[in-house]
Amino acid sequence: MNSKTYKPGYVWPAPAFPFREYYSGPECRIFIIENVQHNWVWMSEWANKFRDTDYFLVYCGWYHSPAFAKEAEAIFSVLNLNRERFFFMFNSYLEKDNFTKVGFLGDIINHNAWIDENLVMRPRVLPKKYQAIYVGRRSEFKRHYLAAKVGNLALVAGNNHGKSTVEVPQHDFINDMPLKPDRVCELINESHCGLILSAAEGACFASSEYLLCGIPVVSTPSTGGRDFWYDEYNSITCEPTEDAVADAVEEFVRNPRNSEVIRERHIQISNKIRLVFINHLQDIFSRHGVLVDAAKFFRENFFHKMRRSYKPDFRKIFA
Repeated sequence: MNSKTYKPGYVWPAPAFPFREYYSGPECRIFIIENVQHNWVWMSEWANKFRDTDYFLVYCGWYHSPAFAKEAEAIFSVLNLNRERFFFMFNSYLEKDNFTKVGFLGDIINHNAWIDENLVMRPRVLPKKYQAIYVGRRSEFKRHYLAAKVGNLALVAGNNHGKSTVEVPQHDFINDMPLKPDRVCELINESHCGLILSAAEGACFASSEYLLCGIPVVSTPSTGGRDFWYDEYNSITCEPTEDAVADAVEEFVRNPRNSEVIRERHIQISNKIRLVFINHLQDIFSRHGVLVDAAKFFRENFFHKMRRSYKPDFRKIFA
């Protein structure tokens, strides 16, 4: 097996994709990438140009399963990559176990900690119009059908994965065009709780956006890390059935939660996670004699969700 014959299960389908040169200095460089196997195309061409002082922080955009770990092992073997230069930012302890047991480095740095709580998503004093809201693409894995017995349902659908669009249950609101964040925040605050019903995905930004707006979450059991943020006060994890989802929603309608308590708890956890990231960043800086305070650098270079899709010019980056 070599770089000419090996093909991972999935690569980024468009020329633009998440890639960030986070720090660049004469001592070392630090890049943020998302999902190793998704970056196969450019890595297979440029891996031989990576410097010994290049570091890659891997953002986990989907559940990092044992199958993902197996693909990562194959890619590292084919491209002869140094595992010490890659650090995985896992969304859950299960992901960390899947990867560290086969020799990869990383820690729990759930990517929902990168949501900027100072932007739009926050509690607002608004009348409740909807028993529940589901913010999510109309993709099959989102399992909208499980909300079929929820009354006064609001649906906010973004861009879909692929071309297929699933049917959605009876609802009182659905957008017919993309909504601005301020309007999404308004709809969330008009709802008693938020729904996330997939069995597997990433940590799910919408889940934490509900919590930052101060509404509780009804979730099904899942892999991918969204449950990292849940506790008995801010969520109910129910069986993946229509009746169980409807019952959990009714519980929050009958027993509303304090929005500020939910929000502040999320921010507290975010700050702890950010400190883990800062400590790892400081370790790289110290190792290479970079005279930069990692906490100050983090604050000055913080970017909402820490990801932006564009087409990098690798000829300039790895020349």
